[in-house]
Amino acid sequence: MKTVELKQLNIENYKKFESAEYQFAPRTMVSGRNRQGKTTLMDAYFDTLTGKLADGTSPNNVRRKEDGEEVEGVVSRELTLLIDGEETVIRKETKKGKSSSTTKYQVDGFDYNQTKYKEFLKGISDSETIMMCSNARVFLNELRKSTASARVMLEKMAGFNADKVLQDNPEVSEIIKNHSVEEVVKKLNRDKKDFQKKIDAKKVEIDTVKKQGTPDFTILEEKKNAVLDKLNGLLEKEKLLNETNKTYDELCYEITGLKKSRDAIISNAAEALQEEKRKIVSLLNDRRFKQKHEEENLRILGNFLATAEKPERIQQRITVLQEKYKQTYASTFDETALNAIQNEKFDPESAICPTCGQALPEEQVERLKTEFEQKKQERIHAEFAKKEQFKADKQQKLKDITEEGNSEVARRKEVEEKRKDIESQIEQTKKNISTLASEIAQKNHELEKLPSEPDMSGNEEYQAVVAEIQKKQEQLDGLTNNSEENAAVQAERMSAEKELTGIEIKIEMAKQAVQKQTETLEQLNTEQKELGQEDSDIQQKLDMLKEFSIKKNQALAEAINPLFKHFQFQFLDYTQDGEPVEVCKMICDGIGYFDGLNHSDQILCNIDLVTGLQELNGLNLPIWVDDVESVNADRIPDTGRQMILLKVSDNELKVEGI
Repeated sequence: MKTVELKQLNIENYKKFESAEYQFAPRTMVSGRNRQGKTTLMDAYFDTLTGKLADGTSPNNVRRKEDGEEVEGVVSRELTLLIDGEETVIRKETKKGKSSSTTKYQVDGFDYNQTKYKEFLKGISDSETIMMCSNARVFLNELRKSTASARVMLEKMAGFNADKVLQDNPEVSEIIKNHSVEEVVKKLNRDKKDFQKKIDAKKVEIDTVKKQGTPDFTILEEKKNAVLDKLNGLLEKEKLLNETNKTYDELCYEITGLKKSRDAIISNAAEALQEEKRKIVSLLNDRRFKQKHEEENLRILGNFLATAEKPERIQQRITVLQEKYKQTYASTFDETALNAIQNEKFDPESAICPTCGQALPEEQVERLKTEFEQKKQERIHAEFAKKEQFKADKQQKLKDITEEGNSEVARRKEVEEKRKDIESQIEQTKKNISTLASEIAQKNHELEKLPSEPDMSGNEEYQAVVAEIQKKQEQLDGLTNNSEENAAVQAERMSAEKELTGIEIKIEMAKQAVQKQTETLEQLNTEQKELGQEDSDIQQKLDMLKEFSIKKNQALAEAINPLFKHFQFQFLDYTQDGEPVEVCKMICDGIGYFDGLNHSDQILCNIDLVTGLQELNGLNLPIWVDDVESVNADRIPDTGRQMILLKVSDNELKVEGI
């Protein structure tokens, strides 16, 4: 078992402490008023060993402050430890840089990089295990956040192999298939409820089908026989009437055929008349469409002519350009400045010294005259250059005006030709409209002259068919017509046949209904049986999982709980429906840790928790206990480990062995 005892803690510029050194005994009391630094000592201890503060957060704001500003210098925390009886000093320093801080590590005065420092601490245990086994708050936070995660931690520490338990129960392993027992139980319960609903619905379907009943075939068969007798009598009577009316029917048939021929002749004549009308109407529509098209063209051409550019406006522009050409041509260069420069003479006054009033030396005077003449010639050349540029600009302006004038003349000609073309098109369009109006008037006159009905007086074929119809009708009038009686018998016979068909359909439908009801009931009963079997299979799986969960959690409790004295872990609970559910609860005298347990017992549970976790991990580490003022001193147990007790008191911060 790895044993660690804290002998001394030194800190500089750490939180509120500028510099401090404290000695620790196997049982040490850290007392003082609130905000005196009790928790800071605990933070420094865990910061050095784990890189985290006592509450599990990162040590980001531990540098001491003065007047709200962080101080310069090194932030250091140093622990003197007895590790398996051998004294070891570990130190962690943080230096403030321009953009970030750097951290330095030492073990027994030797510099270690971060990786090597962590490897050294792993000789005790990993940082998470040290935190959890020294401060109950770490495990309790995890337990409050996720009982499943806390269970996994305990199983891992206890060496409890849940997979092995599953291997010993292969039928359960087959059911859960890499899911948790609780998840599978929830799913199976949902499936069971769904199947129960389906079973209940299937019972309702079966009862509904049974209540429908089966039809009585006897009455339908009696009705069928009675209708058959009636139908046979009507067929015999209809046969006799048909023989009597055969001749009458033949004449009627011939007359009907002749009338069809007559109507066909009339229809052909009417169709010929309509075809002639259609041709005229088609021509009328064509001419009207063209007339409308020409009128639209006339409107468009009128708009074009009204909006087209007029030659007069272009001529005004040409006149302006002509005047501009004359003005430009008549313009001349102003030589006033040139003449003035040419007439300039050397000023004799410039040959006298402005300081002494004496004449300048002759060679200096000559130099001044030479400079005067050079500058004069340069200015004359500049004026001549301006004159040449004026001439060039004038020629360019005359050229531009000429080109623009020629362009305007050409455009005027183009506009005049375009207007003449539009006026010519307008004249031709007016002629087209007049011609079309004449054609439309002529076709309207032709259409009005056509008769509304065809004249059949001159149609020899029509007259012959009409005469034959009259002859056949006279023969028919001399015969007796039994058609009304025959029609009545036919109607009665057809009614009987229809009634017979209806009865036979009802009989067949009744047979099908009985067959369908039988098949439906068989199918529903089969489905109900299958649903019942699936429901039974689910219940069997639930029972197996329930038994497995009880056994597994009993085994886990037997492996872990002997290490805890003040409380016991509860790993299994039951829902209101009696279903087992995996939990992770700390129970003290029948009360859950988070379910109203008094504060003093919670503190004792914390001590017991950390002691047990150390036993599970083979460790003997200092145990930090906060709020011990809430517990009677005689109730604090002897854990066989160093105990560092934090207590609120009225005095200044004090660290002393007890």
